[in-house]
Amino acid sequence: MGFFKDIAAINKVGKELRKDYDPVAQMAQGQAMMAQTSAMLAGMTARANSTAAAHGTPVDASIVAVSQSGQYINMQPVLAIELLVPTAAGFPVPVTINEVVSQLHLARLQPGSSLAVKVGSTPQDVVIDWYRFGSPQAS
Repeated sequence: MGFFKDIAAINKVGKELRKDYDPVAQMAQGQAMMAQTSAMLAGMTARANSTAAAHGTPVDASIVAVSQSGQYINMQPVLAIELLVPTAAGFPVPVTINEVVSQLHLARLQPGSSLAVKVGSTPQDVVIDWYRFGSPQAS
C-alpha cells in the first residue's frame, strides 16, 4: 500500500504546482529572455563586424570588473566585462562589453589584469583580441 500512497502524494504535489504555474506568464518571460538574447547577439555581431576587428589599433585595456550575465551560448558563458581602454589622448575611457567567453579564457579575466583589445574610431568600438598576448606590438 505504500506505493499507492506515494502516487497519491505525487499527484497532490503536482496539483499544488499547477495552481502556481501560469503558462501565459511563462511564455511572456520566455519571449522577453529571447528578445534580450537577440539584442545582445546583435550587439556582439555588430562589434565583431566593426572596423575595429580588422583595422583597429591594438592596445592593452585594464579589466575593472567581470560579471556573469546568466546567459550561455553554446555552453559558453556570456560575461559583462568592464574595461578601461586607453585613448590616443592618453586618458582611459570606461567601456563595458558583453562577450561570449570560452572556458579556456576565463582565468585571464581577473580585475586589475590587462587584456589585449583592438580599438576602432571611438573608444566604445572595442574588440577583444584573444590571440594576442603581451604588448600591443606583439601582433
